[in-house]
Amino acid sequence: MNVFIKKIIFVLLSIIMLSCGNNDTQKKDYIVDSLETSQNINALNIKGTQNKILIAYFTWSDNTVVENPDSIDVDAETSASMLSPGNAELIANWIAEETGGDLFSIKTQNKYSSDYDECLNQARKERDNNERPALVGRLNNIDDYDVIFLGFPNWWYTCPMAVFTFVESYDLSGKTIIPFCTHGTGGLSRTIRDLKNILPENCEVLEPIGVYRPEVKNSKSRVLDWLRNLGY
Repeated sequence: MNVFIKKIIFVLLSIIMLSCGNNDTQKKDYIVDSLETSQNINALNIKGTQNKILIAYFTWSDNTVVENPDSIDVDAETSASMLSPGNAELIANWIAEETGGDLFSIKTQNKYSSDYDECLNQARKERDNNERPALVGRLNNIDDYDVIFLGFPNWWYTCPMAVFTFVESYDLSGKTIIPFCTHGTGGLSRTIRDLKNILPENCEVLEPIGVYRPEVKNSKSRVLDWLRNLGY
């Protein structure tokens, strides 16, 4: 084989090898682009499908009157605070920061005592009589929301009756409800069961979170992990 033919073969082989290398590079680029696109789509599916998110919550601090706030501190035994932000409000704020949802505080017309024991006595009477305390303030755009985070303390092993007033004041059909609860040693008790009993049957209730009252202020990372596990 003469030198000229050898050169031609060498050039042809070089072209073939370069072409294969470019194809491999293109394939790799295509795979990377596809993975990135898939991840972006998944992220959109997780956080972008809801039209709007509402974070409604009931907290003692928004439903009592404190005459001398400077003399009040968190209850030493119950870790329940009558000063804003209350425990449920604190969690609600973290959820709003993470999801961009709108906050709404559930407030009663008649306020509860700023003495915790008296407040609970009033709450027990409302529970025993299955009362629905009248509320102040109303959402006129509830239809805009697909997802409602609903927060409250555990009062006498169930939700505060004002939370039931809120739920029954609107048509929540087809909405996704995500409860969060602050509690003492009783945990969630009957809160979620009782809540489900008054919600429309076609509501989807996602996994709730319960946070022990003395641990609320140090529970932000746990709350955020819970949100991310839910896809928010």
